[in-house]
Amino acid sequence: MAISSSSSASILFGLASQRSQTEMGMAFFLHTSSGGGRQKCQKGCSFTNIEDALCRFNDMVHMHPLPRIVDFNDFLSALVRIKQYGAVLSFSKQIELLLIERNVCHFSILINCYCRLQRVDFGFSVFGKIIKLGFEPNVVVFSTLINGLCIEGKFARAVEFFDEMVERGYRPNLHTYTTVIKGLCKIGKTPVAVELLKKMDNEGCQPDVVTYITIIDSLCKDRLVKEAFDIFSAMKGKGIQPNVVIYNSLMHGLCNSDHQEEAPAFVNEMMSLNIMPDVITFNILVDTLCKKGKISEAQGIVKTMIEKGVEPNTVTYSSLMNGYLLQNRVSEARKVFDAMITKGCIPDAFSYNVLINGCCKAQRIDEAKQLFDEISFRGLIPNTASYNTLINGLCQVGRILEAKYLFKDMHAQGCSPDLITYSILLDGLSKQGYIDEALELFREMQNSYLKPNLVIYNILIDAMCKSGKLEEARELFSELYVKGLLPNVQVWTTIISGLCREGLLDEACTALRQMERDGCPPDGWCYNVIVRGFLRNNDASGAKQLLQEMFDRGFSADAHTRTLMGDLLSNDVMAILV
Repeated sequence: MAISSSSSASILFGLASQRSQTEMGMAFFLHTSSGGGRQKCQKGCSFTNIEDALCRFNDMVHMHPLPRIVDFNDFLSALVRIKQYGAVLSFSKQIELLLIERNVCHFSILINCYCRLQRVDFGFSVFGKIIKLGFEPNVVVFSTLINGLCIEGKFARAVEFFDEMVERGYRPNLHTYTTVIKGLCKIGKTPVAVELLKKMDNEGCQPDVVTYITIIDSLCKDRLVKEAFDIFSAMKGKGIQPNVVIYNSLMHGLCNSDHQEEAPAFVNEMMSLNIMPDVITFNILVDTLCKKGKISEAQGIVKTMIEKGVEPNTVTYSSLMNGYLLQNRVSEARKVFDAMITKGCIPDAFSYNVLINGCCKAQRIDEAKQLFDEISFRGLIPNTASYNTLINGLCQVGRILEAKYLFKDMHAQGCSPDLITYSILLDGLSKQGYIDEALELFREMQNSYLKPNLVIYNILIDAMCKSGKLEEARELFSELYVKGLLPNVQVWTTIISGLCREGLLDEACTALRQMERDGCPPDGWCYNVIVRGFLRNNDASGAKQLLQEMFDRGFSADAHTRTLMGDLLSNDVMAILV
């Protein structure tokens, strides 16, 4: 007697572990069935839910003779199409227990499921089993594993495995090439991806629009717009029709490379090919114009998009708000925000963050706090950026106690602080003179999942130097090497400034030479800092030598340094700086 589909579903999916799930499934499938006369799964079978699949499988395992592996494979493929990857793995175990010999196609289905579940390591175990059983893996197996590596973000390994595949004599198909090209673009090797595109074409594997989209988008993000348009032209020359996604990538590339004046003609070209601009197209234009301060033109674009039946979304309105805020026009930005709500476009956390940031920069902190509270009122959850923005605003106006409270609330609400959060609060505490609290927070951070970076260390080293705690600053500086961090120009400049502040000019010079030996040459800012240190300590001779060195390296004195130099250095030295 067959068990009902609902109880079977609970057996397969109601248990915590896959092992117990499989064991229970075995008990179910070994029951006798009265459905011996039912038809087996035909080619192209499909289900809409797991219950139908359970019934079908129950019928199949009680047929005499049992269906062939190709029929079971077709059944499993149907399950893959409804994304029941865990069920596929359980059913495969039942098929194995029935002593039905599985083939490469069957194993490739299992590999795909493991990859979709982000367990490509298990996928490679199945790959090893294919080899062990004496089967020859096909291009589908290789392509599936390559895709699985990319799903898990292991793009470099995916490219290596692709090379292994080619070395074994397998000929990649379109899907394989496109997957690897995507991986190359993700790890910043777009030029290599372009070469692979040419190679696949030469090998007789015709790229499709998805392949071209991947490379064109990556080139545009790398600001290699000319190269992107060259590939775009080659694509059209092969008769491959572009779509709105490609045009949007190219539009974004044009705008990011200061060629936004070409954008209107590009939109006209789209429309002449019956490719209608979508909300992303218009948003790119609106955002670019707002960043250029051309808000009236951006408003005109919004009007045009509405006329063409494309409704502005939160991104559109956020770009407009940001445009006004860049000009410190907070009231106008608030009007856009209110208009967005009036028109039925519900703001998201990002929209709120844009306006909160604008209010904070204009020191309208109470208004920013009100907006922050409104996020939760609307059923949204403040994110890390929301907290960071308001904490920074509070620190900037000296309301450090409120910033500390908000930091605690962040933890209480389950929102994890990031490095930016800690850098904001550490900087705020340090500037308000809460050095001990800053150091305590720093040690707390070290014991958490986050590890301080150079920015964090630089904030504390600077605070220690300015509060006369040079020895503590030295300890923090030495700690960098222990933690595997190499000081950058900013950190070296900070410690040099601290040494000069204490009159330790010889040590400051030693640090200047050491940073260069460590492969970190001083920049103009660093030279200006040490020159000012010598001037403040009335060492005109040393200042002159450093000024000459600075000049020889192509740097010049800034306004602050020039002011200090006025009464201390002779006219001939001043002439060097002109």
